[in-house]
Amino acid sequence: MEVILFIVVVVIAFYAYRAYMRSKFAGAFNISAVWLKRCIVGKISQNNPTGFFQLNYPMWEASNNDGTRDKRTNDTRIIDAWSELTIGGWRVRSKSPIELYSVVTALRAAGHDVALIPREQTKMTGASVIYSARQATSVMDLVRAFFNQKDMFRSFCIETCRANGYFVTESSKPGFDFYAELGGVTGLVACSCLNVSSNVGLPAIRQLSDANVLEGMPEMMYITTGGFSSQAISFASRENIHLIDGSQLLGMVHAAWGSSAAAASNIPYTEYTLTQQELEAGYPSDMQRR
Repeated sequence: MEVILFIVVVVIAFYAYRAYMRSKFAGAFNISAVWLKRCIVGKISQNNPTGFFQLNYPMWEASNNDGTRDKRTNDTRIIDAWSELTIGGWRVRSKSPIELYSVVTALRAAGHDVALIPREQTKMTGASVIYSARQATSVMDLVRAFFNQKDMFRSFCIETCRANGYFVTESSKPGFDFYAELGGVTGLVACSCLNVSSNVGLPAIRQLSDANVLEGMPEMMYITTGGFSSQAISFASRENIHLIDGSQLLGMVHAAWGSSAAAASNIPYTEYTLTQQELEAGYPSDMQRR
């Protein structure tokens, strides 16, 4: 009986100590201890004020080349991996990369410097272009940001429409780039980044109209950093296609984010924060939540 009681006391003390360390860390960095509920927190000798972390994902003991379980065997064992963060003389570890990342975002929100991992750095590169474009003071600024970057310009147009009150649904169908709804009316939107002296021609506008033969939407819109040819303008007028040229697009940008330039280096951490979907993509596909 005394042995059992001793074991119980040790276990309680063990978990109490872990809770105490989580509370100490949360207090030291002014974050909620809720973010640390499944983490192991401890002190280390290094006292670097900048945080560094690594996300490590579990894997199957018997796996295929793509990381999924090799069903040719009966081996269903999973190898857990520790994700780890170090900052200011502390180390935080978790077997859940998603939960450790929650600690990272909480620290950043509290104003602490945590270095970017490669996946964030990649996202940061795209975010810096988008963020700079939000501060554009001329159409040429937009052209410089997105010329020969069709996908990034498409993303910027989606963001700009959303910031101007549109409800946007992305699409991979041919002939247009996304759906946009405003005031209960949904339309197709196509976009292209051109030089300020270049015009969108009739073929591109006709392609949008042809796509709508199948979609049957009451509105259509074409967005560009350039202009439109006379034939394109005439056709668009007959087909009820709204044409947004470079100056009008710049007006939408200013309506959404203002017209004064800002330093692109001051990008908020939320611009490169990994989404839940991006975090879950690190798991083997057969471990991801359906």
